Amino acid sequence: MDEHAIRSIETAFDTFAEELENVRTLARKIRDGIERIDPFLQDANQHICPGCRNVCCISKHGVYSREDRVYLRALDVTPPAAVAASHETDPCPYLGADGCSIERWRRPSGCTWYFCDPLLDYIEARPGYREFDEALREVAELWLAMVEEFERISTRGPKRGQATPFSAS
Repeated sequence: MDEHAIRSIETAFDTFAEELENVRTLARKIRDGIERIDPFLQDANQHICPGCRNVCCISKHGVYSREDRVYLRALDVTPPAAVAASHETDPCPYLGADGCSIERWRRPSGCTWYFCDPLLDYIEARPGYREFDEALREVAELWLAMVEEFERISTRGPKRGQATPFSAS
């Protein structure tokens, strides 16, 4: 993501601070929802990932999208510094010997929402899967609402006397 796009998100939060309060509330609910499902996923990851020969934690999943940056900015959190990989299929730079070095709620959505087939097979057979699936669905709905609300507010015209978040600085 280029610097201009990142600045435009920052400017939107500065320009529309009051109007974006619901985006902040939605982001907190998303974080709380991800934290609720994390133990279920962590348990599954510990059973499936160590024995996997085809690592799916690859570089292309570890990139923060515009929506990820909106979510993190709404929480007043800065994503970790980007670590360049030579190829998008290289192992994710945040992947360590004990799994991901980033807390699940702070990970890029490409990582958070990616479930390989062996992991899906494992979690679908586990007790508690229905509750997990419902909680995940709720988080996904909150995510879509957050992005939609941010776009609705940040792309409308500025208040009288304010610059638009996307105007040149």
